[in-house]
Amino acid sequence: MDDKKIERKTPDVSSAVKEPDKKMSAESASKKDADKKPGAQKDSQKKDRPAFRALWAGFSLAFISVICCVIVLKSDSETARIIERNESAAIVKTVNKLLPPDAAKGTSFKCYLIDDPRVGHNMRMYTASHDDEIKGYIMTYSTNRGYSVPLVFIAGFTPDLKVYKADIFVSHETPGLGDKVDRNHGAFLDMLNGKGLSDAAWDVKKFGGSFDYITGSTVTSRAVVTATGDALRTLSDLDLAKLKSCHRH
Repeated sequence: MDDKKIERKTPDVSSAVKEPDKKMSAESASKKDADKKPGAQKDSQKKDRPAFRALWAGFSLAFISVICCVIVLKSDSETARIIERNESAAIVKTVNKLLPPDAAKGTSFKCYLIDDPRVGHNMRMYTASHDDEIKGYIMTYSTNRGYSVPLVFIAGFTPDLKVYKADIFVSHETPGLGDKVDRNHGAFLDMLNGKGLSDAAWDVKKFGGSFDYITGSTVTSRAVVTATGDALRTLSDLDLAKLKSCHRH
């Protein structure tokens, strides 16, 4: 045998060691990732909760607002109907006093709404008819010329557009002063009876008109006369075919 040295190759264990290390590190990494995932999901859920709550709160508020609006609108509608019924009932009670006897009995009434700056907004005008012939009119009209607003009148008119009888419908005039013109304090309003547009100058004598006034109540006296003159002018200009019915459907 040759004295040659036999070299033995020592197996490279470093690669064998490294491979398991890599596997172990990969496994531990995946383990860590697996451990982290539930926590990350929880954190994500926690972050999403405030946004969801805000969205839900906004939706709830919007829904409640809609419900409230519906309730308010329905309430306003019901209130308007009640007011209309009360006003109509009050007018019906005065019909016999404001119209001539032949116009107040056995007639049918139609109600119309009037919007005119001379008499006010949503004033009512009733026609009293018999066999399609108008026997008289009842009309509410307002003015801002008094001491207090509103000052609302109601009057009956003959078919030829003369005042049959006038009265105060709503008044907040000063007791002892402005209220002297109402029927509880005298017959001041009767001086309007039988007068049409062409029969008088529709103002008080102090301002060049045809009508007397009550001392200490000049402003309200004048408001009564000028407002009734405006009502006659409005009534003479009306076209019934163009007026809206005041009855709700």
